[in-house]
Amino acid sequence: MRFILVTSQYPSESNLYANGFVHSRVLEYIKYGHQIQIYVNNNSEKIREYNYDGIDVRVGNKYDLELFIENYSPDKILVHFIDRHLMKIMQKNKFKYPMIIWVHGSEALGWYRRLFNVDIKFIKYVLQNMIQMISLRKFINNSKKENVKFIFVSNWMKKITEKDTMTKIDNYEIIPNVINENIFKFEDKQDILRKNILMIRPFNSKKYANDIAINAIVELSKKDIFEDLNITIIGKGKDFEKLVQPLKSYKNINLKNTFLTHSEIYEQHKRNGIILCPTRQDAQGVSMCEAMSSGLIPITSNNTAIPEFVEDEVSGFLTNNYKEIASKIEYLYNNPKRFEEMSKSASFLINEKCSVKKVISKELEIMTSY
Repeated sequence: MRFILVTSQYPSESNLYANGFVHSRVLEYIKYGHQIQIYVNNNSEKIREYNYDGIDVRVGNKYDLELFIENYSPDKILVHFIDRHLMKIMQKNKFKYPMIIWVHGSEALGWYRRLFNVDIKFIKYVLQNMIQMISLRKFINNSKKENVKFIFVSNWMKKITEKDTMTKIDNYEIIPNVINENIFKFEDKQDILRKNILMIRPFNSKKYANDIAINAIVELSKKDIFEDLNITIIGKGKDFEKLVQPLKSYKNINLKNTFLTHSEIYEQHKRNGIILCPTRQDAQGVSMCEAMSSGLIPITSNNTAIPEFVEDEVSGFLTNNYKEIASKIEYLYNNPKRFEEMSKSASFLINEKCSVKKVISKELEIMTSY
């Protein structure tokens, strides 16, 4: 079948992290013989095209997108992070093409759920968000009798979307983002790796709770076990230097201000046993799930959708503050056999939920069924 996949951003050589979970899907769809054209709708005045990892990508605006859809005449339109411009195009054309819309978070959450990220640009964000939410409510209501299906990556995401748009969505599925167990392969973790702690995060939003993670490390530095730990923090973003400043004096902490490819991330996974990934808000936590697939034990936060992906004290730890994070790291240090057991559980349980076979088969069934 022929698909157009419309998204807000897509990986490139200069931005490896841009919706990488979308790219993972596309590679799998192509293996099954489907034709997919990627369109990045970001209101770019200059239309440009590039190829990433063998995938052709077109970057443009709503006017070019409308023409492109008509010229390509797809069997279906696949959407990740729907915006009001695409909504207008589809409603204008009376839902001419069947649509499958993945809802991940930012496009369907009211502004008041991002109060933790207030800065000088927040007022502009509030205005844009209000327009987006009004448009989404109208779109959902207008699409009820049309060939439109929504896919939510978690139950939490569906619940919050309905609440914040004041709608009820009936034509939907809950399917998490795919975690490629062939890339993030499980290898038995020797108990020595419980001493190696990894954190790979963007450093451009308080959403990722990097400040909480760093406070936990400072708390750990007060404990006897600290000098026996090896901590690696890798990330990129405007807040990196400011946030890691309190850690620069510690010889057992390795700080890297850089992007990593999937293969480079996996190499880090093999060297470490714990993934430090607290969050203030996540519809899934893809990087956390990738680390779990590799056998790392997540120490994360007990909020939003995270409990749908981490079973507390079985496949990871759900915490409420930085002191609890430090305590769980200390617990694993003092319980090497428990570390080995939880490492296996983390990989097994996340692949039961998010493996390529399970996720892609469900998505392809929906994509090709009508």
